[in-house]
Amino acid sequence: MSILLTIQEKQPLVLNLANSVTQQHVADAISFLGASPLMTRASNELEELLSISSALVLNTGTINEEELPFFITAAKLANKMHKPVILDPVAVMMPYRASFVSRLIAEVKITIIRGNAAEIAWFAQSVVASKGIDALDEQVNDHNALKAARQTNAVIVQTGRTDTITDGKKVLKVNTHSPLFKINVGCGDMLSAIIGAFASVSDSPLEAAFEATQLFGEAGELASTAVNNLPGNFVNTLLDTLYQKAQNSRETII
Repeated sequence: MSILLTIQEKQPLVLNLANSVTQQHVADAISFLGASPLMTRASNELEELLSISSALVLNTGTINEEELPFFITAAKLANKMHKPVILDPVAVMMPYRASFVSRLIAEVKITIIRGNAAEIAWFAQSVVASKGIDALDEQVNDHNALKAARQTNAVIVQTGRTDTITDGKKVLKVNTHSPLFKINVGCGDMLSAIIGAFASVSDSPLEAAFEATQLFGEAGELASTAVNNLPGNFVNTLLDTLYQKAQNSRETII
């Protein structure tokens, strides 16, 4: 049975410490696949929410220093409860964000890290050209992804024109791609959350990351064609496409 089918059956709850700029799209992406999204910024409910959640997604897109203990506490609780932790290290190449993520991963176990080539290169102690949150180097660098996986003991999802997914040993590729992913803010955040939904019902973080990335890439290509490669309606069409794919899998169950 595919992991998407399992999501339809189990309808897992995915807890997000989300990027405040994109959390509506993130919530929609999780929900349209058949899982349940939940966002929080309240430390006094973390233990209760994690006890009913199946995965934790950490997004550092809109962080501040006061939130570091909150992120660490959430991830430590998830580790204790054996729930997968997915990290989206937005612009980790920048000094303060690098410090934030360094202190975070020193305290907790991350299951899956999803980022662009420049973000993943940081975990590999390498450098890829970037501007702000975006990687400028479109070349796939398997070496960085493999090294990052070995350095962090996490599954790495390196997104770009070709996506590379690796646990430090096995390397999987997703060749589906839309140029509109880069133009529309929040597509990476949505993928990280979808990876969280897939990881929440799978015993294999590598397979979960691969199937989620493949689904998202396929949906992106279909959505791009539907909107004639114009960005204005892309995200809504992408969400509709994800929903249709989920409904098709639900019909398979029925």
